[in-house]
Amino acid sequence: SSGINAEYGQDRKDKVLPADVQLALDLQKDRLEKHQQSIEQVSSWGNTIVGKRNKRLNARRIREEQEELERQKLDIEEAEIKAAERRAAIEHAKKLQYYQTDRVKGFHGALLLSEVIKEREAQIALKKEINNAMKNADDHLLQWEEEQRQAAERLEKEKSAQRAKETALLRKTQYEQAQEKRKLEIAARVQDIEEGNAIHKDVEQFHKENEAKTKEREARQRMLKQNYDEHIAMERRIVDAQSQQEKQRDEEIKLYANAKKKMAQLRKTREGELFQSFQDHQQAMVDHLAGLIKEQVDDEDSRIAKAVAERDAKRLLEEQNAKAKRANMQKEILKHRQESMRAQTLKMSEMEKDQALDLQRRIAEDQKYFQEQQERQACKKVEEDEIQGILCKQASEKSNKIQVEKHNELEGDKRSAQMVKEEEDEFQRYADAVIDLAKQRGRPVGPLIKAKNAGAGGGSGPIFEGKSNLRPSYQANDAYGNQLPRFANGAAKKTAQSSETNKRLGFVW
Repeated sequence: SSGINAEYGQDRKDKVLPADVQLALDLQKDRLEKHQQSIEQVSSWGNTIVGKRNKRLNARRIREEQEELERQKLDIEEAEIKAAERRAAIEHAKKLQYYQTDRVKGFHGALLLSEVIKEREAQIALKKEINNAMKNADDHLLQWEEEQRQAAERLEKEKSAQRAKETALLRKTQYEQAQEKRKLEIAARVQDIEEGNAIHKDVEQFHKENEAKTKEREARQRMLKQNYDEHIAMERRIVDAQSQQEKQRDEEIKLYANAKKKMAQLRKTREGELFQSFQDHQQAMVDHLAGLIKEQVDDEDSRIAKAVAERDAKRLLEEQNAKAKRANMQKEILKHRQESMRAQTLKMSEMEKDQALDLQRRIAEDQKYFQEQQERQACKKVEEDEIQGILCKQASEKSNKIQVEKHNELEGDKRSAQMVKEEEDEFQRYADAVIDLAKQRGRPVGPLIKAKNAGAGGGSGPIFEGKSNLRPSYQANDAYGNQLPRFANGAAKKTAQSSETNKRLGFVW
């Protein structure tokens, strides 16, 4: 219906509705308003079913809230009672623990001694009264009383011996604890010294190894430089030797060429002489033969002349061939010499190039080696700096740790001293209260005052401020602060009496 009303309302804004539709809408709106008023009016009634139910629910909620408040109050009261019981139990436990301390036990022993003295005085007074009242009593009764008194004295002596034994055992325990603490301190100091020596040895070994490596590297560099210098010197010697050999070869070639030239001239001269002699001999033979064969026929003359001409032509051809051969040989020698010189020049050029390349290669290798060495040194420097930083950090951490331990130890000593002072003040207050009560009850307070004296230990000497306010029971202390016993046997006394000095010799047992 609300959706329809909304649609109609929107339509009504847009256009005017018919009269019957408008009337229906107005009636519906009036019914809705009356229905809402009825619901609001009924909700406040208490005699309806819903009103009664709501009233019961409200009453139940209020009742549960009140019950919850009551339960909370009960819980708070119970918690307070429990807390009070816990506090009482803690106080009782602290009191029992306090009563178990040596000072309080000793004070209670003194209190018991005062009670015993009071009882003894009362017994003595009673005995005097009995003696005065019964002067004529039986000797047996007197003997029995004497036995009872002696038994009481023996019991008192046994108790005193037991207390002395317990005191000696406590003293021995404290001495052993002090010795154990001293041994632990000495062991810690020895361990610190050994660690320092080990670190010092490691540092020295590290420096020694660095020095050995540096020396080895310098020796290797010197050896490489020496080998390089020797190689350069050897190459120079080889070049000088090759130059000398080349010069000697050139000299030999010149000598060979000169000698060959002289031999050719001599051979040519000799050949000319031989040829001239041969010509002369030939001419002589020709003349002789001409004279011999003049008579022969003309055909013989022509044949001989032809043979001579052929022989001369053959000899001339042989001489020309020999000259051509010698010229070819000289050309070949000159060509060989030139080729040898070119080959030698080419070889020298290639050798110089190879040497230059080898030199460049060696220079590059040396530069690479020096660069690698520099990189190794840089890496080693970084490693050394890291190691040095680690060592410095370890030393700083160790120093800080030692300082923290010393500070904690000092703080612990301060706390211990404060606790001892607080315990001493509490004990003094408790002892004063007990002494006042004993005075009121008429008990002897001498043992209580003696046990009340400040300082634990039960001695009669001055208080040691640095030893937790101990009052030692011994005559002196040694170089380590340990207390010496105060008893001395007969041998020590005899030794002291037989000496020529009045000073103590340290013999106490």
